[in-house]
Amino acid sequence: MSELSNEPVIPESGPAMSLVETWISAVTKPNEGTFAQIVAQPGATAGKAFLWVFLASILTSFTSLIVQAVGFSGQMDMFREFLPPEIARELPVGAAPSIGFGTAICGAPVGAIVAVLGFAIWVALVQWIAKLFGGTGSFDKLAYAFSAIIVPYSVVAAVLSLLGLIPFIGILFGLISLALSIYVIVLEVLAVKAVNGLDTGQAAGAVLLPAVVIFFFVCCCALIVGVVMGTAIGGVFDSINQSLGGF
Repeated sequence: MSELSNEPVIPESGPAMSLVETWISAVTKPNEGTFAQIVAQPGATAGKAFLWVFLASILTSFTSLIVQAVGFSGQMDMFREFLPPEIARELPVGAAPSIGFGTAICGAPVGAIVAVLGFAIWVALVQWIAKLFGGTGSFDKLAYAFSAIIVPYSVVAAVLSLLGLIPFIGILFGLISLALSIYVIVLEVLAVKAVNGLDTGQAAGAVLLPAVVIFFFVCCCALIVGVVMGTAIGGVFDSINQSLGGF
C-alpha cells in the first residue's frame, strides 16, 4: 500500500494462526502486512480480543500485587533501621500490605473486567477517529489487532515489573518498560493503517488524539477535585481558627 492510498490492505481471508503465532507476529514483525494477515483470520473477532485482554489483565493484577507486597516489605525493613531497637523489634519482619490472597483472587477478575471495558472504549475512540479520517475498517478487526499487541506486551511488562524489584539495576528494567510502551504505540499506528487503509499521519492522529483528550480530561478532573478539596480544607481550618480564637 502506498503512503497516500486509502485502500484497505486486508485480504478477503487468511490462514488461521495459533495464539502464540499471532502474538509473536504482532510484536516481532512491525509492518502493515503483518496486521493485515492477523485480522484476516476467520477467528479475528472482538469477543476473542476481549477474552485475551481479560486473561492478560488477571496476570497483570497478580503481578502488581506481588510487586506492591515486596516493595512494601522492603520499605518496612528500611524504616526499621531508623527506629529505636525496642520499637523496631515490635514490627513484624517482612511485613506486607493488608491485601490477602483471597482479596487478590476476588479482586483480579473485577480489575480485569474494568480493563476490558477500558480497552473496548479505547478501541472505539480510535476507530471512530479513524473513520473521521476516511478509514474503512471495523471495530472487530481493530480490537483483534490491538489485543494481539497488548497481550504479549502485558506479559513482558509483568516480568519487567518483577525484575524492577532488583536493587540498583531495577531502574534499567524501568527504562526498558518505557521503551516498550513507545514501541506499542508504533505497533498500534501500524495496526490502524492496516485495518483502515490510512496513511501514517492519519493513523498516528487516530491513536494519539484520544490519548491527548483523555489526558487533558483527567488533568481537568484532578484540578477540579483539588480546588474543591482545597476549599473544603480551608473552611475546616477557618472553623478551627475561629474556635481557638474564642478561648
